[in-house]
Amino acid sequence: MEKIDLASPVEKAAKMLSRMNLDFYDVYAAYSRSLSIEVLGKGIKEAMSRTDLGLGVRAYKNKGLGVAYSQSLKTEDIETTVRKAASFAAVAQPDPYFRGMPGPSKAAKVEGLYDPEVSALTLEDAGKLVKEMIEAVESVRKGAMYAGGLGAGHMKGFLMTSTGVSVEAEKTSISASIGPTYKEGDDIGSSYEYDYAISLKEINFEKIGKQAAEKAIEQFGSERVESGILPVILTPESSSSLVFGWLGAISGESVAKGRTYASGCLGKQIAPSIFSVVDDGTIPGAISSGAFDGEGVPRRQVVVIEKGVVKTFLHNYYSAGILGVETTGHAVRGGYGGHVGAGPTNVRVAPGDSTLDEMIAETKTGILATNMSFTPNTVSGEFSSTIDEGFLIKNGEKKHPIKNLMAGGHMLELFRDIELVSKEGRTIGKGFFFPNIKLKQIKLAGK
Repeated sequence: MEKIDLASPVEKAAKMLSRMNLDFYDVYAAYSRSLSIEVLGKGIKEAMSRTDLGLGVRAYKNKGLGVAYSQSLKTEDIETTVRKAASFAAVAQPDPYFRGMPGPSKAAKVEGLYDPEVSALTLEDAGKLVKEMIEAVESVRKGAMYAGGLGAGHMKGFLMTSTGVSVEAEKTSISASIGPTYKEGDDIGSSYEYDYAISLKEINFEKIGKQAAEKAIEQFGSERVESGILPVILTPESSSSLVFGWLGAISGESVAKGRTYASGCLGKQIAPSIFSVVDDGTIPGAISSGAFDGEGVPRRQVVVIEKGVVKTFLHNYYSAGILGVETTGHAVRGGYGGHVGAGPTNVRVAPGDSTLDEMIAETKTGILATNMSFTPNTVSGEFSSTIDEGFLIKNGEKKHPIKNLMAGGHMLELFRDIELVSKEGRTIGKGFFFPNIKLKQIKLAGK
């Protein structure tokens, strides 16, 4: 790629802002190149490449925030952006929760976050990789209809603040997924498989295709099951959704202002002692790693849940200030547009002592949920989900696949009802780890 200078325009904007009698400001410039290939029906539907470049300014005056951005790094456009942000700040309503911006801190370098192969990937090359996935599906069984695709990106960013922060970052990422659907008369077998990583060599496109086909074929012969309250075993694809349903409720401003179902859980036991979760943004080569967060605060390992007890929420500097605690280094900057939120990095659930086979063998009647999404109401904690893929367990054995099965309840009830956590699990993107988790009971609506 061509050499992109982000430091000079950021420094230029910061110099202008320093003369404007502002209380605080930050300037962030970012470059990104992304490509995506969509698979739909019998093959590739659309291929697209996009380059984005811009600079954003956040300015504070008397606790009032002004935000402006430009998709040009020309001097005259930078000057206009700076003036806009400063003028907006001068008339903005004061935010009583605002306490400033973090100062500079040293952070250890995190290795393995850039892959030149991903950066240099062309649409033609990406198309070949997608076809490799499809061919792998076809090698197991022909005749599928598809949904899925590939995405790849290269990002560079440079941040400078009035408090002395001056940091830069560069990163690549690549993801691939394929979801085949087969039909036999009125019977349907459908599933999906995916992976994502920093480096191209870490994605096995053939494996993704074959596993997706095998999982889809397993779904033939699905049957409805009776409504009731049953144990449910979550495979990593489902347990990850359970954990993220929690993390979304403990991140940033909403939890700090008491607006989520998790706001009152700090320091409380919400799960058995076999359940622990850490978040670590410093793992070399991991998909969500980085030396700094979106505000220039060093990333670190954070214990979120320890032996069932909630140890921390995930904070940026703003939300930490609301509660009078230190930021956890979880600021997320969505681009140069100005918004700074908070969210998890590499999430790892501690492995337990059981195996998946033992969980199944110890279940008289229950459900093995291989594809279940938990999307709770963040305020109430209530959820209603479809178990899109799964199997009936009867007398300790996995039986037929299931269909049209709904689950409902409260997220805190699910954590309370964790019964077993497996030794084995799935590592995703070299950073995330999710085991199998057995829940004592979930209310299910079937036939």
